[in-house]
Amino acid sequence: MNTDAATLQNIADTLKQNPMASQRVLAENAGISIGLLNAILKRFVERGWIMLTNVNKRKLAYALTDAGIAELTARSRKFAKRTFEIANRYNEVIFKAVSEAKAAGKTKVVLYGNSYIKFLLEYSCRANGMDFEIQPDPKMLDKKHLIEENSFCIAGEMNDEDSLEKLLSLGCVSLMSLVEDMSVCGSF
Repeated sequence: MNTDAATLQNIADTLKQNPMASQRVLAENAGISIGLLNAILKRFVERGWIMLTNVNKRKLAYALTDAGIAELTARSRKFAKRTFEIANRYNEVIFKAVSEAKAAGKTKVVLYGNSYIKFLLEYSCRANGMDFEIQPDPKMLDKKHLIEENSFCIAGEMNDEDSLEKLLSLGCVSLMSLVEDMSVCGSF
């Protein structure tokens, strides 16, 4: 998100919580100086995103205009569309990897650790007729408890570096590598 959009969203969020927020409060919540906020507010007023009204001689009130709300809505839609496109690409890559694992004789996918996109793994396993298992504690996997031969082992992206290194050394595929580099799909 660009700086103007982030600042506009921050102002909108602050005004939602405190409609009479001062420039000082708006600046603090945005993490910028009052002088910079003042310049940004002037620019936003010129663009028609923010409306200023005098409460008294020393106090101004700020409000988002319809144009400001429309700007945030348009940016939110663009963000959502990009997010859906990325999720769809991840789904395609994961589905292909699970399909290839099945073709290589694997009957189960095991996720070690946790993942924000474990639902994509679960969907791909269900669609390919494979079992799906989550091992929440990757530290349980060691040289005594090796990866089962019939399993496609995936290390979730939420693992700490030490756990990830250990899982990779034992033959797991990094979920991050899988979605970032489609060439990993063929190596089981």
